[in-house]
Amino acid sequence: MVSFDVDGTIFRKAALTQASRSLGIGEKWDSLEEMFLHQRINKRELLLSQYKLLQGMKLTDILQAVSRVEVIKNVRETVEKLQGHRIRVVLLTDNPDFLCGYLIERFGFEGYVGSKVGIKDGIVTSEIEPLPDKRLGLRKYAAWTGIPLSRCAHVGDWINDIPVFRVVRYSVALNAQTEKVKESASFHMETDDLLDVYKHLQAATV
Repeated sequence: MVSFDVDGTIFRKAALTQASRSLGIGEKWDSLEEMFLHQRINKRELLLSQYKLLQGMKLTDILQAVSRVEVIKNVRETVEKLQGHRIRVVLLTDNPDFLCGYLIERFGFEGYVGSKVGIKDGIVTSEIEPLPDKRLGLRKYAAWTGIPLSRCAHVGDWINDIPVFRVVRYSVALNAQTEKVKESASFHMETDDLLDVYKHLQAATV
């Protein structure tokens, strides 16, 4: 199984952060991010508070804003090539499940591990179950699929990917901005084409 982070990996920038600007909640979204960076709130509180800002919004409006965020080249092609090797290709993110659903529909991913945000009649509700620890999420998903972590690879770019890098067999830091992330992965690369990751994984015989 190969799992891909979403923000900074599939999307070139944080999708909902970018979308928040056109949805009119950009300032509030950013101020919560600042509070988290200054350790005034933890990751769980950050996700809960940010996703609460979406409450009452139409899902179609959110996804329309998200669709304008740039994605890395050849996502579907990479997914299909990995699937051609009978590898399960999934998303692993703290983003909401509805964002994962959008990417699954657009690019053909087979599943996801993410935060849960309620949708009723096309409107975002107050039901939120954040996923602050992606490693824990992957452990549960791996147990559910029967695929051991020793047969998993993860591709990500940020510090919340480091705990995942440590438990999977192989990891790629993709376009990572910090040395800590690069050093924690089995391999790091910079590219605007996801097929380069596929080629590397193929050569690494994961």
